[in-house]
Amino acid sequence: MKEKLKHSWSRTPTTVRKPLVLIVGLLFIIASGLLGWLPGPGGIPLFLIGIAILATEFAWAHRIKVIILDIIHLFGKWYRKHRIIGTIGLALLSLTSLTLAYFAFKSW
Repeated sequence: MKEKLKHSWSRTPTTVRKPLVLIVGLLFIIASGLLGWLPGPGGIPLFLIGIAILATEFAWAHRIKVIILDIIHLFGKWYRKHRIIGTIGLALLSLTSLTLAYFAFKSW
């Protein structure tokens, strides 16, 4: 089923495929900006999904995706090497985010 879908999508004319991918990918990226203020990951997953969608058709988005994945892999390597410092840093980042969210919602 997946291969059949992939085959039919690849047979779709580029004049239809590229604008459709552009619209869907940009919608995810715009949504990520709108949800970015939420505590937790906010709009980060939506941004990554948007870039992944755009990377299926556009070379510039593919380059951005590769850069992001390289950064994630480098952080993962660093975290495995410095687990205690990394855990403390993530805890402080989480505490800071929660504190900022608390004061942001309190002022509403």
